[in-house]
Amino acid sequence: MASFEAFVAHAPFAAALIDRSGRLVAVSPEWRDEALTPDLQPGEAFARCLMNLEDVESLERCLASGEAFSRYRAQVSDGVQRIWRSEFAACRSDEGVIFAVMVTARDVTGYAQTALRAERNEQRLKLALALDDLMVREVDLKTGEVYVSGTCPELEKWCLFDRDPLEIVHEDDRERMAQIMRARRDGEAAVFEFRLNRDDGVETWVRSVGKRFLGADGKPERLVNLFKDITDRRRQTEAVENLAFRDPLTGLPNRAYFQRKFQEAVDASEMVGEIFGLIMIDVDHFKDINDTLGHDAGDALLRRLADVLRHAFRSGDTVARLGGDEFAVILRGLHGEGDMLRPIKSLQDLLRQPIQHGGRSFSVSASIGAALHGDPDADPHHIFKNADIALYRAKDEGRNRSILFDPSMRSALEQRLELLRDVRAAIEADEFILYYQPVIDLESGSVAGFEALMRWAHPEQGVLTPDRFMAAFEDQDLSLKLGEVAFETALKQMRDWLDAGIEFGRVAVNISAAQFRSGRLAEEVQERLARWGVPCDRLTIEVTETVYMGWASDVVSDTVRKLHAAGVMIALDDFGTGYASLANLRQFPIDRLKIDKGFVQNAEDAAIVKAVITLGSSMGMKVVAEGVEDREQLDALAAYGCDQVQGYHFSRPMPPERVPGFVDGFSAG
Repeated sequence: MASFEAFVAHAPFAAALIDRSGRLVAVSPEWRDEALTPDLQPGEAFARCLMNLEDVESLERCLASGEAFSRYRAQVSDGVQRIWRSEFAACRSDEGVIFAVMVTARDVTGYAQTALRAERNEQRLKLALALDDLMVREVDLKTGEVYVSGTCPELEKWCLFDRDPLEIVHEDDRERMAQIMRARRDGEAAVFEFRLNRDDGVETWVRSVGKRFLGADGKPERLVNLFKDITDRRRQTEAVENLAFRDPLTGLPNRAYFQRKFQEAVDASEMVGEIFGLIMIDVDHFKDINDTLGHDAGDALLRRLADVLRHAFRSGDTVARLGGDEFAVILRGLHGEGDMLRPIKSLQDLLRQPIQHGGRSFSVSASIGAALHGDPDADPHHIFKNADIALYRAKDEGRNRSILFDPSMRSALEQRLELLRDVRAAIEADEFILYYQPVIDLESGSVAGFEALMRWAHPEQGVLTPDRFMAAFEDQDLSLKLGEVAFETALKQMRDWLDAGIEFGRVAVNISAAQFRSGRLAEEVQERLARWGVPCDRLTIEVTETVYMGWASDVVSDTVRKLHAAGVMIALDDFGTGYASLANLRQFPIDRLKIDKGFVQNAEDAAIVKAVITLGSSMGMKVVAEGVEDREQLDALAAYGCDQVQGYHFSRPMPPERVPGFVDGFSAG
């Protein structure tokens, strides 16, 4: 509302703004200077200045349903009568809710007087007033004589035609005009708005009313066309629409405009079977960018993405920002999936270029879901849900990718959503617990510590391992909550063991990417260690390669450096399965390299295992091998110089109450 009020208050033409309750909010300087409502003050009911009950009812309809209307009124000032034409148009929010009415007024005195003098009958007078009578072209269909009257030589120059009226229409508007003209019946007035076909290239918009008048024999006798230059009005309308239908940050159409264009695509699909596509786009980890680099960087990213979208798609496609980091594209007139996949590939290529902001360079990726509507029997509005499902799948598969909707995705999504609902309920019911798998030091033959592993104590299915609820770790919100549960449970358990005098060594806890995103993980870990009275040297933080090397790796690096300095051990988990480089190993403070069990259990990967152990040793890191299941694997690892091992050969993950007995038994053995 504030933006519309400001627009009206500075409008270069006579305008007034009425709020939802029908009260005057603001007027433009010209409206005030012309004293169009001299006795009406802001805050008073606008209906007071309307001439009759019909005008009042029309205003109420405009406020209630958005129905536009216009009215004429005569005003005597200093003994001179002037005729004003007012137009009423509803102002809507992004959600389509009417919150105000804008009134514009134009002095049509000269036009009306010219029309009155030239008018031959009441029919011609009404048509002239309907267009403010800038130019009238009348043809006697029996004699072929043409009569032209008006006050605009510019229109007379470009609006005259010999036979085909489409001669004066800009080529981009001709097909639309031809369709309207074919649908018109004799005796009916038809209203057209089009651009003139001008040789000088000046854009001129014209509103025309055309009607054939029938003679006594029932045959067309006269053809009357009235033309009005509406270029200024179109520009004023565009200015208002820019406020109502444009996103101020990116300059793209907003959600309200997108909904309008989507309905046009639906109508075209239902009328002529046109195929259209819908693409939904979400920026990956946008919240992280705002949290770590600041909202200025987030805004810069959104503006950059808007530019990328403009270049990736055709000028006739509707590219809109729906809100936040959500964008959408409507593609009309498609022939198949290929017409939609090509611009998506172009978009992905453009996104790979880094963004420069505040002296820093950062990259961005997007998850993209696309759907096609080409089935005349299907509900076109389902395309929204289909594109959302495809977008959800793109995020589920690791983000930074595009997915085209397939009907099979619907059932998979429903199963996933059901699992996530169950996990949320299980968190509330404290059904998630920790099991502990021992880590054995090969040199001393003692228990070096334990890795805390999450389990779901399902009330019906028993104790479930993470592979049964892995989708929860891929959901940012649930991953954060499960991480909180794991960390808090592990600290409480360590405190209990310390109080009982159990020598458990260190406990390793896995940290997800979601837990790093607050930017305060190092402080939070130390605060919790202090609260539970657990020394820092009792804790190991395990971070996977994908978290180290993922987006905001500088945040992860800063966090682990602080924890390492405080005495917390840092382990790089699943080494060899991600994309860490030797340079990264030197850059980050890593105490332990953990070899993924897939390498340990595959004899063909012995060279890789040996190389990792040698690498870790040369860089001053301890190497831990996961997944040791038999004596042969253990002997090979010992021969390679591996420091520590864990796996079923020593013990499966165990509930906490079995740890004291295992420690005592292992020490005694």
